[in-house]
Amino acid sequence: MTSSMSPRPKAGDRLSVTPGRLDLEGRGVADLDGEEVHVAGLLPGEAGIALVEHVSRQKRRTWAVLAAPPAAPSPERSERICPALCGGCAWQHLTYPAQLVEKRRRVEEALGVPVAEVVPAPAIAGYRNKATWVIARREGRIKLGAWAPRSHAWIDTSGCRVVHPAITAAADAAATALDDSGLAVYDEATRAGHLRYLVARASRDGQVLLGIVTASDAPRDALERMAAALLPVARGVVWLPNDTTTGAILGADSHHLAGAPRLAESIDGIAFEVAIDTFLQVNLDAAEAMYRRLAQHLEPLAGRVAVDLYCGIGPIALTLARRGAEVVGIERNPAAIAEAQAAAARNRIAARFEVAAATIGDRALDIAVVNPPRQGLTPEVRADLAAAGPPILAYVSCGPDSLGRDLAELTSYRVDAIEPFDLMPGTGHVETLVIARRR
Repeated sequence: MTSSMSPRPKAGDRLSVTPGRLDLEGRGVADLDGEEVHVAGLLPGEAGIALVEHVSRQKRRTWAVLAAPPAAPSPERSERICPALCGGCAWQHLTYPAQLVEKRRRVEEALGVPVAEVVPAPAIAGYRNKATWVIARREGRIKLGAWAPRSHAWIDTSGCRVVHPAITAAADAAATALDDSGLAVYDEATRAGHLRYLVARASRDGQVLLGIVTASDAPRDALERMAAALLPVARGVVWLPNDTTTGAILGADSHHLAGAPRLAESIDGIAFEVAIDTFLQVNLDAAEAMYRRLAQHLEPLAGRVAVDLYCGIGPIALTLARRGAEVVGIERNPAAIAEAQAAAARNRIAARFEVAAATIGDRALDIAVVNPPRQGLTPEVRADLAAAGPPILAYVSCGPDSLGRDLAELTSYRVDAIEPFDLMPGTGHVETLVIARRR
């Protein structure tokens, strides 16, 4: 029996395409006789000639570049706000309103139902509260940059407009201090040298915490001198030794060098103290709006019993508990639970936190809140919710595809609200808040 499908493209072929959507890397995606063709530089609705570079052997997917600029640029095409080409903000060539439309489409395609318009971020520049740079020596001096997408070719990211302005100022001073330290830059091939990465975290009031990632044999006295030189621009400096070759930025340990070891931060009026490696949404203004909206959906909360699975340092659990709910936060990371417990004590909020795998167990609940990583709920959590889940489920998702899978399997729940939020302008990422009730 012969296939009715057209022959697949080959490297070097030229294809006439008009994409209908964007992928996460900002490429226009066109369906060509059953082949998914991803074209760098082409937006939805723009017709162009694509030059094929790579064809997948596993799936009917092809990657291509534009052979020439589109004859009629889309009215949604925009100048990038950021000169840095690190690959992190791959949607900046699309106007912001059009980005929100594409994000909504992503969620609707994954869930198979209409959803509300995406709640826009309060700002599209200067919103990111954490940054990581690869340290390199170029033109005889230390510079901060990134690895180019899918490579270890270093690129300069000077002028990034996405990070908090306080981070930019601290990074400029840090590059000078790194240069003055006399320490050698780490060589990925030979594993010689010391300086690997610089990590910065900023609070919303502009305080900055810096983390210097080095090989573990870096001399501490040189690091302490460098840290002292940075205190005018940083609230504190920590040392993060890391000898791994896996690509992980942070190692297992951190050591306080100078100033404060943590930053004070506030989320919906709740005071936290966060370390350089604390998981926190990179856009707290937008995340705060999402947490408040979640609480609004669940009111009245007084007297209700809730569990917050995958609770992290507890912003959702504490938001609900402060409004009167009896909340238990569950998280596998002991450091995150310690930070959540400290925040509960600091704010005099009666919430409990436990180090454990995400599970409902035999708890008598009114509400389950789940905020899993991108891969979604574990099979065990889905089974718990399906068998004996509480009357109300609030699901916060950063992965539309895994959210769609989980909701499709949780047939005992009826979805009442689906509200996407944009926490990362300039990218294809979108957070989605779902409120569901047991049938």
